Amino acid sequence: MYLITGTTGNVGSEVVAQLLDSGQMVRVFTRNPDKVAHWGKRIQVAIGDFAQPDAFARAAAGVEGIFLMNGGPDAESVRQLLEAAKTQGSPSIVFLSTMLASIPEEFQIGKLHKDKEDAIRASDLQATFIRPVGFMTNTYQWLDTIKAESVAYNPMGAGKSAPIAPEDIAAVVIRALTDPKFSGKTLEVTGSELLNTADQVNILAQILDRPLRCVDVPIEFAIQGFMRAGVPAPIAAAIGQSFEAVRDGRTATIKDTVKQVTGNQPKTFEAWAREHAARFV
Repeated sequence: MYLITGTTGNVGSEVVAQLLDSGQMVRVFTRNPDKVAHWGKRIQVAIGDFAQPDAFARAAAGVEGIFLMNGGPDAESVRQLLEAAKTQGSPSIVFLSTMLASIPEEFQIGKLHKDKEDAIRASDLQATFIRPVGFMTNTYQWLDTIKAESVAYNPMGAGKSAPIAPEDIAAVVIRALTDPKFSGKTLEVTGSELLNTADQVNILAQILDRPLRCVDVPIEFAIQGFMRAGVPAPIAAAIGQSFEAVRDGRTATIKDTVKQVTGNQPKTFEAWAREHAARFV
């Protein structure tokens, strides 16, 4: 039995689906059971949130491993959650972090994740840390403007990264959950090709068979957009820093982790975009 958090997100939902497809037993930790009702009786549901260590302890009872999303809890909350979980046994932990956690002194997003990594390490539970670059699903930020204006607004200039599909991250997560040889490892995860925003927009345009434009904007423009959407100002600013990292070439790296861990090459952006093209129409 595995306990999965963040099950309504792009990665967490894939982790649940792939675990179920492989015949594993899954328990999900959620505030709203209606949001996971589509899995029906294939899953167990534990109701609660990260502000409720007692509920998390009950959810962790009897599980072999826990997939912990970054989500809402700060490092102290993570410590409390894991102390609560330890009252029910010694589950292994797989934590979804970020590549920027390798340089926490420079990037606030990296520091937020690294602080939580350190809290997990201090718990003395066996743990694996998954550090991806940007998700291919980040392109969903363009959905409204592509539909309304045929435009993707780009705060990252010509900076390149190797975006990764959530299903490839999930495949790495599942190996880390189910194979103890990955315990204690930090796995940096990327896609297989370096692309900038204009490259991705051009690929989408070809798939959708209509012209799309990539319009460069200041990073502050993107930060203000996140804040208008309800993202707290410090988090929006931290996301802006991550855009700076891409713009300045700090994330222009390719790792072969997906191939090494799962035996499969990660999806190309074109393959992923073809699968999800209907979202952009």
